[in-house]
Amino acid sequence: MKKNILVLWDIDGTLMHCGADGTTALNMTFKQLYGEENAFSKIKVGSTMDAIILDKIMEELGYNKGDLEQIKKTYIKNLKNVLSKNKQIKVLPGIWEILDYIDESDYCYNALLTSNLRIGAETKLESVGLNKYFKVGGFGDEYGEKWDAAKKAVKEAEKYFGVEFENKNIYLIGDGVYDIETSKRNNIKSIGVATGWMDYDILKSHEPDYLFKDLSDYNKIIDIFKI
Repeated sequence: MKKNILVLWDIDGTLMHCGADGTTALNMTFKQLYGEENAFSKIKVGSTMDAIILDKIMEELGYNKGDLEQIKKTYIKNLKNVLSKNKQIKVLPGIWEILDYIDESDYCYNALLTSNLRIGAETKLESVGLNKYFKVGGFGDEYGEKWDAAKKAVKEAEKYFGVEFENKNIYLIGDGVYDIETSKRNNIKSIGVATGWMDYDILKSHEPDYLFKDLSDYNKIIDIFKI
């Protein structure tokens, strides 16, 4: 089979930095709809998908889960507003160059793999102009874990691009232990990058296939895909 490379990208702390804008917008949403202050801080969640986080908030605070669509609409409106006012928002080093290389390649393909709701992911990427690189992916809209979303992302990518990907040619670039664990559970390659909240040494202790402090030396990452 022809060598086709699929690169799955995490968003926050990997592609871009927008601080805690997602959490801020979520808290604003619950304040506006329910008068609830700092709803996000009132529940305990680890690394998980947005759908599960929203469900836990609704359940623990006793709100009607039938309100979820209205919550999402309000959340996106707030997120756009918060992002537009964030002067610190930025695309991380090396990202443009790597995405361009993959986008222009005849054997490499970009896709997303994020815990964010799809509309949230698209809104964040649009705020910095990265949305043009991504047509498919796995998102936090459904129940399950990130490794479940990874399987869906690969299937979507194969259907959209009309090619097949072997596990050994699928890479997940992410800034968290969750990303490394997802890669291991799906038997795909992990590229850790310490540009998010996770310390380099912590990422290293979880033994990703590759690990970088950042992606500024983008040719090193591109060379991985040429192997």
